[in-house]
Amino acid sequence: MIIFYKKDSGQIFSVIEGRIHTDPEKLEVQVSGVEPENIGKYIIPYKQKFKEIKVPKYKLFLIDKKTGEVERRQVGTEKQNVPDGLEPDVDFSQLVLDFESKKEDIYNYKVTFDENQNPIGFEKTV
Repeated sequence: MIIFYKKDSGQIFSVIEGRIHTDPEKLEVQVSGVEPENIGKYIIPYKQKFKEIKVPKYKLFLIDKKTGEVERRQVGTEKQNVPDGLEPDVDFSQLVLDFESKKEDIYNYKVTFDENQNPIGFEKTV
């Protein structure tokens, strides 16, 4: 998700949805009435999500010493973590998921900033 906002107010005026973007740094938006230097871009970081599954565990057993024939048998299961999509890598990840699922309207929020004017979250305006 890439969010475009007014730097002076934090007002969100455009969103590009999705979790994977090719060259997101090159994406830009122009809005009439907003100076280009007042347009901010916040790229929500995502991380790989994993789920734990059980997979069969096998061992080889010698069947015939003369021929060296072996047999593979299941001897149990073991747990493995496998990729299960992406999730927001921010403290307010549930809010981002609510934006994505349309439970919350992102345009009812504004971007909040730290002391260095870096985006750090959202604040409801409506």
